[in-house]
Order: sequence, then C-alpha cells, then structure tokens
Amino acid sequence: MEWVDWSNALERAACWLDDIHWQIAKGGNLRLGLDSLFRGLALLHRKWDREEWTRFCLEIVRGHPLRELIHQCPYTRHGFEKPRGYAGDAVLIDYLYNEHPAAGTTKLGRDIYHFLWRQSGPKSVRERRELLAGELDAVAERVHKPSILSVACGHLREAEHSHALAEGRLGRLIAFDQDPVSLEVVTKQHAGTCVEPVRGSVRSILLGKAAFPEQDFIYSAGLYDYLSESVAARLTRLLFGMLRPGGRLLVGNFAARTPDAGYLEAFMDWWLIYRDDNQVRAFASEIDPSELAKVEMFRDSTQNVIYMALTRR
Repeated sequence: MEWVDWSNALERAACWLDDIHWQIAKGGNLRLGLDSLFRGLALLHRKWDREEWTRFCLEIVRGHPLRELIHQCPYTRHGFEKPRGYAGDAVLIDYLYNEHPAAGTTKLGRDIYHFLWRQSGPKSVRERRELLAGELDAVAERVHKPSILSVACGHLREAEHSHALAEGRLGRLIAFDQDPVSLEVVTKQHAGTCVEPVRGSVRSILLGKAAFPEQDFIYSAGLYDYLSESVAARLTRLLFGMLRPGGRLLVGNFAARTPDAGYLEAFMDWWLIYRDDNQVRAFASEIDPSELAKVEMFRDSTQNVIYMALTRR
C-alpha cells in the first residue's frame, strides 16, 4: 500500500478551501466557486479512504470559515443542525421538491441553494417522488381498491401527485413513520382520504410489534440508505411477507459514487450508506426464492438511485 502523508494532504485540502472561501466571500464568480467545491469534494470522497475523509470533514471543514458562508443556504444548514434530531428529515427533503428557500435567507444563501437544487442528487429525489406516484396509480390499475403501505413515509409527497388517490381509487394507504410531526403534516394534507397515518419505527417491525398483512403494494424509498446489510435483509423479508400473492415490494438505495455524497457529508453531516447493485440485490437474500415471482433491478435517469422491485408469487 502506498504511503501517504495525510497531514500534508489535509493541509493542501485546507488551502483549497481557503481559495474557494476567498472567491465566494470577495464576490467572485460564485457559480465557478461552488462548482469547484462540489466537484472537488466528490473527487476527494472517492479518492481518500474512509478514515482520512472523515478526518477532513471533522477537522478541516467543520472549523473552516467557508462552512459559515455555505450554511447561509437553508437546505445545507437544516441538514447540519438536524432540528428533528436525525438526518434527512421530511422538511429537508421538501427543500428538494419546490425551489423556495426559507424566508429571511440571504442572497448568497439563496444562490447556493439554487445551485444545489439543480444537482443530480436532488433531481433523483424529485424523480423518486414521481416514480412512486406512478406506482400508486399503477397498482390501482391492477387491483380494485388496493391496500398500500409506505414505510418511513415522511411527508408522503408522492401521494399528492397520485391520480388514483385524488380519484378515490385506492382502498387504504398506510403512512408509517416514526416522526409524529411528519405524520401531522400527512394527516392535515390528506384529511378525508384513504390515507391512514400510523406512528412506528423500523425496530417495531423487526420485533414483530408492527405488521400490516395483506398488502398489494409496499414501498420504502428513503429508508434503506441508513440500514445495515443485516437489518435491510431482515426488513425486506418481513415486508415481503406482508404482501398478498401478486403483491409488489419496491425499495431504493442511493448508489455508490453518487456525486453529491462528498458535499452531503462534508457540509451537511449527512452520512448515507451508498451501495452497488449486488448489495441492493442482497436485500432479498433472506426471502425463499420459490416465493418470488419476479425480481426487477433498475436505476433512475441520473444513475444515482438503485431500485429493486420484488413480486410475490
């Protein structure tokens, strides 16, 4: 293994951040500065091993004056501060749907936010919402008044884009999440519909305390990025077991080498578990193959998100 003088590497990385800070603080070409930052972080994230990358994030970025400038972006600051106590909360995801920065955001903060909103990661999140809305409509075409379960639903924004829900063609849509504040939003948004908010955690499913049998469609698109391999496999088996014959389970995970990963970790303290296709396929490793009618693997248009759909025989 080639020896690397990491103290020198970190020092050079700090000087690089100094240059970007000067360019942004002095009113230079903001777009070029942000592009350099975004691409440079992606490169370092791929090049360095986990230990040194983590040192860079915690020892260099955290204390660098550039962070204070970048945190004028409300999306970035929200991710770093985690006001609901955990990363990737529903409010943060909402920043990626509608391009409207919070009131009182500085001009620099708005400009940084608009730049990030246009990157491929946020595009994948918006595409995921449309994909899920399409899945809700598709199951309503296959099954009369289907029963559906959304695990870690957040604000359930995909349901707002579902024609089947709006037309009353869904039988029951269980919105399952651990965050009571998120469920309050869901309750208010979908009052008088078939949407049924249920509070609970992944742990409650794993322990058998929460089960929702006889589902036609189950999905969880933003949860698996936080789960270990063993937990992901066990959860997949349990969710698959809640399907009716012919039912479909859809899960997603951000892919390794997603360009946004460096920025998310360095400036937002948002650490996902990025996986390749084989690792996502392994989520189904605890399911008896004889119970599987179909296994589908596909990616979104940016290649950032890997989806796996399992159909029960």
